[in-house]
Amino acid sequence: MNQKKKMLLLLVLGCLSAFAFAPCYIVPLMVLGVFTLIKFLNQNEKHFTALLMGFCYGAGLGAVGTHWINHALMIDGGQFALFIPLTWIGFGIWFGLFWGLSALGASYFQSGWRRLLAFAGFFIILEWVRSWLFTGFPWNPIGNIWNFFLPLMQSVSVIGIYGLSGLTILLFGALALGYKSKFWYLILTMFILMIGCGAFRLYSYETTYVWGTHLRLVQPNIPQTLKWDPKADKDNLSKLIRLSREKSHTRTHILWPETAVSFLINLHPEQRLQLMSAMHQGAVLITGGMRAVNSTERTLANSIFVLDDLTDIHGFYDKFHLVPFGEYMPFRKWLPLDKIVPILSDIYAGDGIKTLPVLNTLSVGMLVCYEVIFSGQVVDKAHRPAWIFNATNDGWYGISFGPYQHLAMAQTRAIEEGLPLVRAANTGISAVIDPMGRILKQLDLGKEGVVDHDLPMAIPPTFYALFGVKIPLILAGILLFFAFKKKY
Repeated sequence: MNQKKKMLLLLVLGCLSAFAFAPCYIVPLMVLGVFTLIKFLNQNEKHFTALLMGFCYGAGLGAVGTHWINHALMIDGGQFALFIPLTWIGFGIWFGLFWGLSALGASYFQSGWRRLLAFAGFFIILEWVRSWLFTGFPWNPIGNIWNFFLPLMQSVSVIGIYGLSGLTILLFGALALGYKSKFWYLILTMFILMIGCGAFRLYSYETTYVWGTHLRLVQPNIPQTLKWDPKADKDNLSKLIRLSREKSHTRTHILWPETAVSFLINLHPEQRLQLMSAMHQGAVLITGGMRAVNSTERTLANSIFVLDDLTDIHGFYDKFHLVPFGEYMPFRKWLPLDKIVPILSDIYAGDGIKTLPVLNTLSVGMLVCYEVIFSGQVVDKAHRPAWIFNATNDGWYGISFGPYQHLAMAQTRAIEEGLPLVRAANTGISAVIDPMGRILKQLDLGKEGVVDHDLPMAIPPTFYALFGVKIPLILAGILLFFAFKKKY
């Protein structure tokens, strides 16, 4: 097979591999893709060709794996629809870059096991780089193809999702090198032990609950086309209040999604009084909403508020990890374009992750929307919370793969940190997740309703919660050490 056909095949396999993630979880497609990539890399000794091979596979994976983003460009009458081809190209280049650089680095090592070890080591490092370069977009790390199989996912409590991604590459790539080497049996044994330890961890932990904390997650399922429509404001708020009140006398905490309230909560107390009807006496409302940073109403933050039953504000959190092109325009001087979110100015970025006290329950760490996808960056380690609340609005992405993958990554954060994670989403998927990553209750995508559940208890900090991304980076260093080592 000539090089052009190999590149085309890798591009197609990359596109197909995107279906290994939620909600499909067709993992054999990822096995086939990585198998073929490693096979071709070991038949090639040219560095630039290796770069192109990795790039083609990653480009297909990135373009198809993030296709759901294009749904957001069709909101608002499709005024951004012309940019859809650019998103396919842009995300293809973004993912392709990291796969290509991993293949390039590996090409400097001897073919065979050394090259595979080097590829996996570089891949872990570059997955971490992908989480912060140009503000970062670590969507769909390869380890998330295992979310359907919780015994193996327990390993992220030790090595994090980047570590599991690297070991997954190692396992699939080993198939391309045959089974006659001691390395094959070592890798297979390692995965069997990981699964066994994970199964024991799940079996040993029975979910327990915080006494007296009864949650109601409200999922109003408001279409994004009506979300910011002034004519629909009254109906939208009425729906939130109605869902909050129905048979809620035992609910101590009502949780609403991201930007659930359209008015500026901190600047208009007279409008805020309407929210009293969402709660019974003694209850607490935690809701997403825009916050006026100053009295001019020109600087706004995407926030979460904690309100008592008299609608007094007891705390707030400002989103700090903003979405480029959605909540702010990068390179504004050179790109005379509007943001997708219909707000005149760029969103104000908060000071960072923090833990907030909440009336009548334990302290909480708050995350808005895609802040939950950043491994090792979701908890204030100096003031560890007892649970995590993720308010989001996936209505931008319709009925697509995006909300399922977003939930899967939230599930991974719960396992990594050993903390329960509660997720209120406008259109779904709202869920209560325990520290082992078990989804205790959820409301499916595109459904209107509520999730009533008690708050799970946290467990002691996991190994990964204590040491963070240092662990997968050390693992990458070990893999590269053995790739350099001349004798085994």
